[in-house]
This record gives sequence, structure tokens and C-alpha cells, in this order.
Amino acid sequence: MGLIIRSCTVAEVEQSGALQELLAAYGAESSISELGKVNASFEQYRQMEASGALHIIGAFGPELIGLASLLVYGLPHYAGRRVCAMESFFVAPAARRGGAGLKLLRAAEAQARELGAAALMVSAPVGGRLASVLPRTGYRETNRVFVRGLA
Repeated sequence: MGLIIRSCTVAEVEQSGALQELLAAYGAESSISELGKVNASFEQYRQMEASGALHIIGAFGPELIGLASLLVYGLPHYAGRRVCAMESFFVAPAARRGGAGLKLLRAAEAQARELGAAALMVSAPVGGRLASVLPRTGYRETNRVFVRGLA
């Protein structure tokens, strides 16, 4: 069966047989040490989905091999213009060849447009593969995010 990219629900992601493996790979590659170990709060995801703030796109082949989660909101300092921020974007390392990541990114862009967003903002781990791919796909670096633990 080929690659399928489609909108999906938090429940579908949560029930995926490949979820734990995907989360482990995500944590190994994308975790932020100041925030602790990756530990997805599906209750919080469900609440955000129910409010309309969270939209998920899954990559299936046939199991879940990647996902993009979009947060949509208005920016008050831009007269309330809507944007989408990529809360998570990840494709399993074994599934990256063949364009799954790019197809997932393009589907996220289409979803952001449908949600009325003026832009899609994507963050990427410093030195990671995504940071090297984004500039070649039409994205430009606008800001840098810095973190300091407060515990």
C-alpha cells in the first residue's frame, strides 16, 4: 500500500500501533532537554482539537509514519491575522526517503490555507535535517528561538 497523507484526529493518532515508536524517535531527535522527556498529553491535545485550535495531518503507509500538528490563532499585533504554527512535525527516519516529509509539509500548507492562515510557521531543531530542508522548500528563517530552563 502506498503513502496516504490526510487529516486525522487525535484519537486516530493515539490509537496507532506505531505511536510509541514514532514518539521515541521524535524524542530522540527533537526533544528540548529543559522541558524534560517527551510525554504527549493526549487529553490536552483532545481539548485543543475540540476548541478548533489544533488540526492534525497524518502520513500513513499503512501505519502512522509521520504527522504534522497545526495550531491556528490570530496575532493581535497584526490586526488579528490568522497564522498556523507547526506544533509538531515529524516523519519516522525509515520513512523519509521517497518524499513523505515534503508531501506532509505541503498538506500542512494546504490545511493552513483552508483555515485562513496568512502564513505557516515551522520550527526545526538546530542542526537537524528539517532545518536544512526548509530553506530549499520556500521557507525563510525569520526568528530564532532560545530556551532557558526555569526549574
